[in-house]
Amino acid sequence: MPIVPVAAIAHDHSDPFPARTITIDDAPAPYLRLFSWIAPATFAHLPATATPIGRTSDGLPVGLQVMGPYLEDRTTIDVARRVTEIVGGYTPPPER
Repeated sequence: MPIVPVAAIAHDHSDPFPARTITIDDAPAPYLRLFSWIAPATFAHLPATATPIGRTSDGLPVGLQVMGPYLEDRTTIDVARRVTEIVGGYTPPPER
């Protein structure tokens, strides 16, 4: 499943936290939407491992979250390792 609903974003450290926004499909959205895809694994206490799967047309990294059954941490890590072998792993994005 996705890790977040967008590609990499510039970090926002402004206060108050609930007032922060991100852009999804060219429209503003609450910053807390970033946590929507990690919530299922977190709330269910299931292991999840993030792995890079490619880049956007702008060169920003995109990742995949591998979620597994309870106490199967090694399984998600192994699947993420295998995906990384296929897609080539992570390389830093170009500096802007």
